[in-house]
Amino acid sequence: QDPDLDVGSVARIAMGIQGITDSHARAMLWSPITPLTDIPFADILEREFGIPATMENDCNMMAVALRWRDPERYRDNFIAILLSHGIGMGLVLKGELFTGTHSSGGEFGHMIHRPGGALCRCGRRGCVEAYAGNYAIWRSAMGISEDAAPTDVGDADMRALAAKARQEDGPEREAY
Repeated sequence: QDPDLDVGSVARIAMGIQGITDSHARAMLWSPITPLTDIPFADILEREFGIPATMENDCNMMAVALRWRDPERYRDNFIAILLSHGIGMGLVLKGELFTGTHSSGGEFGHMIHRPGGALCRCGRRGCVEAYAGNYAIWRSAMGISEDAAPTDVGDADMRALAAKARQEDGPEREAY
């Protein structure tokens, strides 16, 4: 407990999470950070804290935050892309966050780039992320089959791979 924190002044909880959320901003349907699915985080937070809670995809929240921060610059139509371990996107059209029918309308990393292609960590094949996510770059540089299950790659390993790619021609550079 922090004596300087007035919990009573918190009016709402908004949680951002990497992955796919439901269209009612209540639950995480899938995320690469856990093997668990369909977790009703908003309900759990409301029960624990007694205040309204919602949850949204982290990249959608990033797009909304940009719009709030600079409404003149981010007014009508824009895209916010996050390049991290994977690839995420928040999409604003006509001034409104576009989530699509099932809340994942802006999931750029999971749009199909090559039908039947490389295995993605979401379980599908051919997603953009299966070619451009950190695990995909690693898999390509190490000569690992596109059919191999994606693995977590540490930041130190990715930094070393990038350094080698900058130094010389070879599979490391081609992977990028």
